[in-house]
Amino acid sequence: MTLGYAYFLTGEHEKGIEVQKEVVTRNPDFLGSHLILAEIYTDLGRTEDAHAQVAEVLRISPNYSLEMARATLAFKDQAQLGHSLSALRKAGLK
Repeated sequence: MTLGYAYFLTGEHEKGIEVQKEVVTRNPDFLGSHLILAEIYTDLGRTEDAHAQVAEVLRISPNYSLEMARATLAFKDQAQLGHSLSALRKAGLK
């Protein structure tokens, strides 16, 4: 789990955004940070920002899908996995 996602899970959304933005500034093609940002933005109701992050995910990996996310996201807690997938779906990932 990344530090940015840990902030998100503890309700520190803005700190999570700050950390993930720093990561994508250094590595714009890091898929994980764009996925985390999409999820955080969805939870904050920042739909346009969430959609922009999904667009970045698809720029990096044009065939990335919810099924791929389901297969690759490592959550012991199935409820958290469901929440993440739901947020990514709302952000426009199919």
